[in-house]
Amino acid sequence: MRQDRYRRQILVKEFGKKGQKLLETKHAIVIGSGGLGSNSANLLVRMGIGRIDFIDYDTVDKTNLHRTSVFSEQDIGKSKALILQKKLQLVNKNVQVRGINKKITLKNIEPLIQHADVIIDGTDSIPLRFLINEVAIHHNIPWVYAGVYETVGMVMAILPKKTPCFQCVIQDFLDLRNQETPVLGSLPAIVAAIQCNEAIKILIGRIPSGFIIYDVWNQCFDIMEIKRNPLCPTCGYKKKIHEKNG
Repeated sequence: MRQDRYRRQILVKEFGKKGQKLLETKHAIVIGSGGLGSNSANLLVRMGIGRIDFIDYDTVDKTNLHRTSVFSEQDIGKSKALILQKKLQLVNKNVQVRGINKKITLKNIEPLIQHADVIIDGTDSIPLRFLINEVAIHHNIPWVYAGVYETVGMVMAILPKKTPCFQCVIQDFLDLRNQETPVLGSLPAIVAAIQCNEAIKILIGRIPSGFIIYDVWNQCFDIMEIKRNPLCPTCGYKKKIHEKNG
């Protein structure tokens, strides 16, 4: 019996049988399959999501191994997305898993994400996150941002037209894509777990928590309540009026 697999999860009153049945009908897309993305994908497959796609054009590097629980030394040099598909299909045969070995661009992102119920951010690129944000808002698809730096992780679930979007929160974020990001190895797994919890809430119709900040070194946890920017160039509900009157 499939439900028996998840009986300990079903016992959780916030989740229950209804939550499990809903989760099994949902489709998640993970963009980026490194430390954050691989850990988030691993959790969602084990929890019993119905379908999950992993999109990444990168290969496994030895520097990935300290912050992921999925890849091994034997995977170095191989496609992250395809290795993730192979390994996670063995974890749960009831989940439809698909690895997509592609680089996300402005030209291909819409057909890749348009049928998703939620998008999971596993990237390390600010410009790509802005692109995800813009397309997700346009297609009314929830997504969950996550980022890590040194010992601090950040997570924010974004519900189009209901919560602040990525552009609202991070207007002038520095692009660090040409620099190596320092990350304590234990941090991505913790942040991925928080990210998955926020995604699960979205998928079963619960309200996400807000902008979450966690410092693993000092064991500090904080949730910030951030309001939508009415003049946000991506999701602002007053921007058209402002532009018209301006």
